[in-house]
Amino acid sequence: MKIIKSSPFILLLLMIVCSLIYYFGELADWASWEPLRRSFFYGIHDVHRLLFLAPIVYAGYTARIKGAVIITLISFIIFLPRAFFISPYPDPLLRMILFTVFAGVIGVLVGSIRNQAAKYRKLEIVRMTELERMKGIVNGLADGIVITDKAYRIRYMNSSLVDNYGEGTGQTCYQHLRKAEVPCQEACRIQEVIKGRQTQHWQCKLPDGKTYDITAAPYTDSDGSECQISVFRDTG
Repeated sequence: MKIIKSSPFILLLLMIVCSLIYYFGELADWASWEPLRRSFFYGIHDVHRLLFLAPIVYAGYTARIKGAVIITLISFIIFLPRAFFISPYPDPLLRMILFTVFAGVIGVLVGSIRNQAAKYRKLEIVRMTELERMKGIVNGLADGIVITDKAYRIRYMNSSLVDNYGEGTGQTCYQHLRKAEVPCQEACRIQEVIKGRQTQHWQCKLPDGKTYDITAAPYTDSDGSECQISVFRDTG
């Protein structure tokens, strides 16, 4: 916010500095500043115009596309007196127009990138807000909810399962829930669910004596990984 609030003053300062350098040779002649007369200020001013990229790009960054266009147009107006009345070099107006178009395109591109970045941040905030809201709903369920990937690794457990078996995110489901070293080949249908993209239903008895009705469905996680989301309903 501080950058946005101070941007008009920074833009004004940049434009003043760039304009002074652009017309410094004429100012030195007008004020008879002999010690300040340098050949750099009296050549073709294509190099001096490059300085205006700074305020144009800054405007695109802080004020987006509209700001870049406005500062580009102001720069164009600043260039006009030299093109019409001062420059002794060939095609000053053409070179000025070409630079203005070039600089404007860069400023607009910077503004577009900033717009896309801002849009992405807003979407990400909305996504995270919805995710937290859904987690709140899921954590309030009496049934257990667990998300596992095709390597049997737990990616999420809701509060119901965490309360009964502890947090197991990052571990394999067979290690955490059954204290086993190998997958539950006789009962688990995770491969059929993930690879076959079909909802499956089965019963599973865990070492603590509880029996669960499990309904599992294919699920694509936020990183694009194919997973399984399972509902554990305690049947006693």
